[in-house]
Amino acid sequence: MERILRNSKTPEISDFSAPVLFYPIRHHSPVCSFQLVKTIEEYKPDVILIEGPENANELIPVLTDENTKLPAAFYYFYKDAKKLVSDEAEDYKCYYPFLYSSPEYNALIQAKKLNIPAKFIDLPYCEILIATAENNGLRKNSDKHSYADDSYLMKSKFYKKLCEKTGLRTFEEFWEKYFEISGIFKTPQEFIKQMHTYCILTRNDVTEEEMKADGTSARESHMAVRILENMQEYKRVLVVTGGFHSLGLYNLVKSGKKIKSPRLHKLPETHHGCFPMAYSYEAADALHGYASGMSYPYFYDCVTQNLLESDSPEGIYNSLTLDFLVKTQKATVKKDIPVTISDITSAHTLMNGLAALRNTRECGISELFDGVTSTFIKGEKTVSSAMPLDILSKLATGDKIGEIGDKSHVPPLITDFEKNCKKLGLKYETAVPKEVEAALFTSAKGMEISRFMHRMDFLETGFAKMTKGPDLHNNKDRSRVREEWKYRRTPKVDSCLIDHTTDGFTIEEACSSLAMKKLSSERRCEVAAQTAVDCFLMGIPMNQAELTQIEDILINDGDFFSVGNGMHSFEILYSLQNLYGFEDMSSLAHLTRCFDKLISALPSMANTPPDRAEDCIKIMKYMYGITGNILPERLEYFKQALITMSESNVKEPSVFGAVMGILYSIEPDRRENAENAMKGYLKGSPDIRKQGAEYLRGLFGTARDIVLIDDRFLKMTDELVQNMEYEDFLEILPSLRLSFSYFTPNELQSTAEAVAEMYNSDSEDIMNVPAVDERLFLFGKQLDREIFALMGKESMLDE
Repeated sequence: MERILRNSKTPEISDFSAPVLFYPIRHHSPVCSFQLVKTIEEYKPDVILIEGPENANELIPVLTDENTKLPAAFYYFYKDAKKLVSDEAEDYKCYYPFLYSSPEYNALIQAKKLNIPAKFIDLPYCEILIATAENNGLRKNSDKHSYADDSYLMKSKFYKKLCEKTGLRTFEEFWEKYFEISGIFKTPQEFIKQMHTYCILTRNDVTEEEMKADGTSARESHMAVRILENMQEYKRVLVVTGGFHSLGLYNLVKSGKKIKSPRLHKLPETHHGCFPMAYSYEAADALHGYASGMSYPYFYDCVTQNLLESDSPEGIYNSLTLDFLVKTQKATVKKDIPVTISDITSAHTLMNGLAALRNTRECGISELFDGVTSTFIKGEKTVSSAMPLDILSKLATGDKIGEIGDKSHVPPLITDFEKNCKKLGLKYETAVPKEVEAALFTSAKGMEISRFMHRMDFLETGFAKMTKGPDLHNNKDRSRVREEWKYRRTPKVDSCLIDHTTDGFTIEEACSSLAMKKLSSERRCEVAAQTAVDCFLMGIPMNQAELTQIEDILINDGDFFSVGNGMHSFEILYSLQNLYGFEDMSSLAHLTRCFDKLISALPSMANTPPDRAEDCIKIMKYMYGITGNILPERLEYFKQALITMSESNVKEPSVFGAVMGILYSIEPDRRENAENAMKGYLKGSPDIRKQGAEYLRGLFGTARDIVLIDDRFLKMTDELVQNMEYEDFLEILPSLRLSFSYFTPNELQSTAEAVAEMYNSDSEDIMNVPAVDERLFLFGKQLDREIFALMGKESMLDE
């Protein structure tokens, strides 16, 4: 590497006497920040131009505000309503993170100290997207997009050849040795020359077609125009960009030709924009998928701050790696892993030896990890024994979240989010997952926490996840009196809140607006009812427009099952409103509307398809329950609908059984009707008799006490089984099992005693028959068959 640098010939691109100086960087590099500060002191620029979308220039004071704490980021969004990017009219977003190690941030801070202007000069985010081909650059298929991309520097053929020659394992190890550690001991001129050499050789591997496709050509043309404009106004211009762009910008500026810059589109402010937001070290970590970030950003932020605060760079890496080594040992001991002071000494000695062997001037992050691996891990490296490495990785990555000092540019939803967190005592300054318990009915604060968490969940921020508690959406665990939540603030939380900025100024307003949007696009009653459940859990009363929208959905939804499930959701809300302290009589109105609509449709469900029979039975049971405690005046209408169903010529057996069971529950005198229906199945053909099992399943599911009064239904069940071929019995066995699954243990015991009495047997013999493994049974049967075959008595087996 050193020989390449000695023999390299870079153009005037690094001339400190020129009116424009191109300073190349790798994003979030401590050495680039350190040498940039020294370059500014020596070059004394009149203006600093920085790679970054120029529509964020008004946010520079927010970033450099003394109360702003990094990590922070600019969040860009673009809504392609005019289909300038593609015909899909998609929404786009990306982050531009800033750490204390970011050269761009340090350039802005130095400009503020020197009272000189600093400007972003790149295309706005939306224009970059328009100029980029599909599946390239910022339009790659990725969950996470970063404006600043160093992937060319990290994937070049030149770097790979260097690693082969030098014996280095990864790009990060290569970069740290030849740039981060070696570079801090160079003069600014030497360092800039080294950076330009590497970046120019890297750029040689990239074709013009590739740079046009990923938007690089359009961006560099625009930045070059901005550089020339500033050269007309200022005598000394410092240009701070990713090293990959430096040569391209130099050639454009020095060409003397008119540069064709992309035409900027006039777009509504609601379609594109930029906001400052808190960011996290974890999100900035390259190992978490951020293409332009260096690994272990907190470690390198510490390096940067020490470099900028010290008179000499000597010993800074050695000191910091030792500090992180000690912190790792202390955290490891707390996990009950035996790591002693002598292990620290051994690791430190090994780190220094590795640095000397690798010809690295000081210990870096590579030596630190190798030292921990060799001395802190006892025996074979496994998931559990490698815990010291996990601890070191987390320490070096960092878990802090930044804070925006000037709140005037912070979206109101983020301000309201932080206000609510402070009020409820939720820790949001760190990315470490936390837990909180919300007592729903004994504490006003507990209910506030619950509602806030449900609101954040409704907005799909990813901030909170309930691990325990009542599930009203699925009608489960309603007896629980508290909720347990895990929560964690990540950049996704802030970006999601920014995306909802147009929905309201508070979390509550945004949730209400989103609920209305969902209802406006919905046509199914069951989904609309789930939105009502969401509003109930969030403690947000529905406004008149939302109530009217639900009413329209109920009127127009002709799906029996959708209306039935919706009715059940409204019944839950009505039943729990007093308990949750959320009075809303609209749920009763919606419930009544659903019930009346189901009454009209019920007769037509007699011949429900078999795959929906269980759903139909469930809805009928809901309806019967509602007539008992909420709508008793509807009981007669419900009964008449059931009678009409029972008189239908074609009936699904299990639904018919459920109808007869409910009618028996309403009027016990109808027991004989249920018996006669079962007798009809017993007297029918084999196929009809098999339907008798389905009939019993429906009957027992709605009126199991009909079996407990006397033994008549048990005898009919016995007759059904006795008169059935073995194959037919196996076919109906699942239905018979389901029929008795509705009974309680005590009821099953009583039933077993009645069956035992019928056969003069002991109920314990019936209830406690040991299960036989099916494979063992088949093996025994085959064994018997072979033995009898050898004996010439195979027919005896069948007997």
